[in-house]
Amino acid sequence: MNALIMQKTKETILHASQKSDTAILFFSATGKDSIVLLHLLQSQFEKVVCCFLYHVKGLNIVEPFFNWARSYGNVEIIQLPHTDLYNFKAQGLLSTKHIDGLKKLKLRDIEDYLKIRYQTDVVVYGMKVSDSFVRRGMFNHAAKADIHFDYDKYYPIVNWTNKDCLSYIKLYKLPEPLKLGSKRGSSGINFRPETILYIKEHYPEDYKKIIKEFDLIEAKYGRG
Repeated sequence: MNALIMQKTKETILHASQKSDTAILFFSATGKDSIVLLHLLQSQFEKVVCCFLYHVKGLNIVEPFFNWARSYGNVEIIQLPHTDLYNFKAQGLLSTKHIDGLKKLKLRDIEDYLKIRYQTDVVVYGMKVSDSFVRRGMFNHAAKADIHFDYDKYYPIVNWTNKDCLSYIKLYKLPEPLKLGSKRGSSGINFRPETILYIKEHYPEDYKKIIKEFDLIEAKYGRG
């Protein structure tokens, strides 16, 4: 990895730690970016709150990553409904079980709730400009700044590549991220076909939980 990139990452985290002793990390659990960031943050903050946004709560696939995170002692896991659940539940996407009157939440709503609950202004994300052309455009300002900060949020690894993340994970013997059937690299839990099929094959009990909540997935991929 470029030494300057790592230096800017450390300077960004130091800047954040001087602002508050508690950091809120939006944590995908199974993805490489979250694994790297938690390792970087836990040594610089008195407390790191990992916010995991779930589509289906209680999946076994994420538990080893939660256990690893909690092993640091200063890490708390909080699980909250994913913002996409409004579309899934209120508009009947992936499910015939419509829920009327469900409040639509934005990511900003969740950020504000966590800031109040944990009395901190430090919110950290793992987006990288190398992830896609869209993200390159969205996070270009943060990437070029000396402190990788924009929209009131920190992006410490914004200039890292996937290769950088995997090398870091190997160097520090961190948990291996899950690809979940994807050829594009590791990711969080989502409803892409390759992810659903991976979970169906390797975590059948989790698949049952998913189709219980989203019955149209069963219609497409079977009961398992």
